[in-house]
Amino acid sequence: MKELTVEPRKRLSMQRHKDRAEHWFVAEGTATVYTLNASTDYEVLGEFPTHSSIHIQRNQWHQLSNETDMPLKVVEIQYGDNCIEEDIERR
Repeated sequence: MKELTVEPRKRLSMQRHKDRAEHWFVAEGTATVYTLNASTDYEVLGEFPTHSSIHIQRNQWHQLSNETDMPLKVVEIQYGDNCIEEDIERR
């Protein structure tokens, strides 16, 4: 489990994980989450306000973004066969 902080108007990389899924809880702020559709175009998965939960499946492309002027804090719980940082494919 770890806390992710995304500063205002910043985003993390688009990524996916082969061996793990993730559960996110928005502790503070509003999270905008992107994915890739079948033609590999960026697509908004949703906007999630404080106290929302988001499930990221194994092999699902995802990108966490803060499109507001306030800090975003997300609690990330990883689970699966291999919860290591090396299990990241970035785009």
